[in-house]
Amino acid sequence: MKRFLTAILCAGLVAITATGCGYTDALDKASSATQETTVASADEAETEVKADSYDDSLSGLCDYFGAKGYITTKDGKVDESVMTKMDSSLIGAKEGKKFTTTYGGKSVTVELYEYDTNNLNDKANEIIASVEKDGKFTILDLPEVTAYMSDSGKYLMIYTDASIDDSKTDADNYKHREEVIKEFKAFKK
Repeated sequence: MKRFLTAILCAGLVAITATGCGYTDALDKASSATQETTVASADEAETEVKADSYDDSLSGLCDYFGAKGYITTKDGKVDESVMTKMDSSLIGAKEGKKFTTTYGGKSVTVELYEYDTNNLNDKANEIIASVEKDGKFTILDLPEVTAYMSDSGKYLMIYTDASIDDSKTDADNYKHREEVIKEFKAFKK
């Protein structure tokens, strides 16, 4: 009986030792994968995305935002499954696209519109003037919308992140929004 209990005890000890080694190997592999991911991300960050490489069009702006990581991409292209074509005529624009994404675990909506600056109608002139003057506009009976015009005057952006508290300028989501606005304004300046 003592031999039987000793054998069971030894078998249990071997099992515990083997499990411990396997656990350590798994931790080592996870750590290695994390280090590789960090290195890959650092390498990607070093590759600067330049607006000059993209067409001066709404599609070019969307591709640029995708490359910058501001909107979702899939297989290196803008993920159209999270994109909605907007009725741009409500603001006098030529075309509009709305993207849903996340940043810092929070839901973000990015709407991008293109104007034909050589052929602006009254509605377009009204919206552009309002955004340039107040940073806002209204349509129909809806609440006022905060928006941004590109420096070229060709594009309008609505960036919505309800988690942002404008009094907390050191928060990550606030800083990210400000970066997106800066890059948007400078696109094809």
